[in-house]
Amino acid sequence: MASAGSPAIRSPSRPASAAEHQPWLSWQRWAVRLLAALPLIALALWTAHRGFASGELRLLEHRADLLRGGGPDLKSLRYGYPPLPLLLAIILPGGTLALSITACLFSGVILTYLAERLLRRLPVPATLALLAAFVAVPAMWYASTQLIATDASLAFLAIALGAFIRFTARGETEGGFVAGIALALAYGFDPGAILFAVVMCAVAPLISHVRYQDDPAATVGIAAVVFFPVAAATLSWFFLVWKFAGTFPGSLAYAAGAHPFTFPAGVGRGLARAAVTTGLDVLHVPLYLIVAVGLYRLRPLATVGLVLPIVALAISLWLGFPYPQLSAFFMFTVLALVIVADTASRQNRHVLILAAVAQLALAICWPPASPGFTAWLHAVT
Repeated sequence: MASAGSPAIRSPSRPASAAEHQPWLSWQRWAVRLLAALPLIALALWTAHRGFASGELRLLEHRADLLRGGGPDLKSLRYGYPPLPLLLAIILPGGTLALSITACLFSGVILTYLAERLLRRLPVPATLALLAAFVAVPAMWYASTQLIATDASLAFLAIALGAFIRFTARGETEGGFVAGIALALAYGFDPGAILFAVVMCAVAPLISHVRYQDDPAATVGIAAVVFFPVAAATLSWFFLVWKFAGTFPGSLAYAAGAHPFTFPAGVGRGLARAAVTTGLDVLHVPLYLIVAVGLYRLRPLATVGLVLPIVALAISLWLGFPYPQLSAFFMFTVLALVIVADTASRQNRHVLILAAVAQLALAICWPPASPGFTAWLHAVT
């Protein structure tokens, strides 16, 4: 892995160049994002031609119909989570196909965003090898075309994490506002964004200590800037649902597969099962583990930021809010690629490439499970 002299995150004294913020002109960047999404869009069209739509897309279309049928009766808000995918389902013509194409566009944003970050620190061959651990996994093709909430949420979370690093480690004020707004938008697609907001606030003192050690109040300010938008979005939505639909907390009561606080296996045994399940999910992503080890060697305290999502997923599962294994794989891979863009060096490049190759082989031989993946695979082949 990297030597102790390699910076885990770029030195705060070094200002970010304009090229780091905008490597291409806006229209060129969006053109590249569209090009990246075109193969996925073709796959989405073929999937629709074969008559398949994921359970998530069908559920969104059904809830959109319920909301349309509710008319001025705001009690139908109890069906209104997640709000942003449902808004898209209501306003976009084309039903599940339109939602599938929109998911492809979000996936194109994720892919190009990761590529931009990696290319700033790594040569093209190494970047392609790392991206292969994300792009070449068949289960990701399913997720990228059929799981719009996951795609959109991770697109905004990736942007939030990159901006958060700029804000805490480099002192760029813009990064804090971008991180907060991106987290709030991510919450509109997936309530798990609250988890990431909490993680970022917990990790902020560890990352920003070197820069702001003479001003402890700065850490509180950093946490407030990052957490306030998502907290405001969450509380506002809970209040609206409670006020007009009479349910609380509203969205959680209608989360697919959620059985909050029932503990069917018992409290202690349920916690042990949740820990084992989450541990197996992490083993699917050796790149995440290698990035965590590298970050530990460079900045031990900052590694807590990679441990907290694992703990939080286990607690979420224990409390009765299950998540698909495929979504966990997607999340851990994106997080690893975002972090590695700031930790990669010439010394650890080969180790990272080997981890990416191992992850790709593992994902093909031991694919992450998802309720709709097998049915989708039969439909498109």
